Amino acid sequence: MFSVMTALITPFLENGEVDYPSLGGIIQDQLQQGCQGFIVCGTTAEAPTLSEPEKFSILSFVIQQVKHRVPIWFGCGSNHTKQTIQLCLKAQSYDIAGFLIVTPYYNRPSQEGIYQHYKAISDAVFKDIMLYNVPSRTGVDITYETLRRLLTDCENIKALKHASNALDIIEKIHHEFPDFMIYSGEDGSFVEGRKAGMNGLISVMSHINMRDILDYLHDPSSEKLEDLYTCAYHTFLESSPAPIKYMLFKRGLCQNILRLPLCPVGEDTEKKLDDFLS
Repeated sequence: MFSVMTALITPFLENGEVDYPSLGGIIQDQLQQGCQGFIVCGTTAEAPTLSEPEKFSILSFVIQQVKHRVPIWFGCGSNHTKQTIQLCLKAQSYDIAGFLIVTPYYNRPSQEGIYQHYKAISDAVFKDIMLYNVPSRTGVDITYETLRRLLTDCENIKALKHASNALDIIEKIHHEFPDFMIYSGEDGSFVEGRKAGMNGLISVMSHINMRDILDYLHDPSSEKLEDLYTCAYHTFLESSPAPIKYMLFKRGLCQNILRLPLCPVGEDTEKKLDDFLS
């Protein structure tokens, strides 16, 4: 079964605080549309601008809203191994499926550094871990050899969010580790990822078209696929989550507010998104 999870945004109020009523509305809308899981406090949630108390407050709120209906993965990753471990240890008592942990960014570790980073986290926690490979943002790619080494040595590494064009890794890993779950992290190429053997999609555009994605998976057609590609294109016209927040704003689901250094989309992008939504 190919499952679709949503990487949740964080809605904000005009005073800069987290907008919990809007977040609750988005969660319930997603569940009604058939969402099969949530990523909480990932990149789409503007996690680098969230304080630790805010992250745990948001996590508690999502857990209360979801009520065990779908799995919840909590974004704990950073480029500081010790801090990542500390955050994971605090989150272990929460009712979550596990942790989404991004490859260290900016400091661009070697493959040995990537291995040691994830190995240290795996050794420190008992909850499941989903690796997040997104070289366009981190500057480094998890190679097949490093991933294979981690899966051999770390029993609680159970999944990978793969936002990379290196699709050949999927068949190789599944051949040796058939139970390992690989999710596409690219809305614009999830169909190619599915054909290559991925187990699901972690989506941003699903905030506004979850039902369309699920309908396509149930009954594929070129027309439906073209609509999904068009939606994916518009979802990333500017740095995410600015476009999806604007589209949710136009649908009355949240305010069009982001935390610096991110800001709302420009006027030209607004016009393109308005045309798309109409």
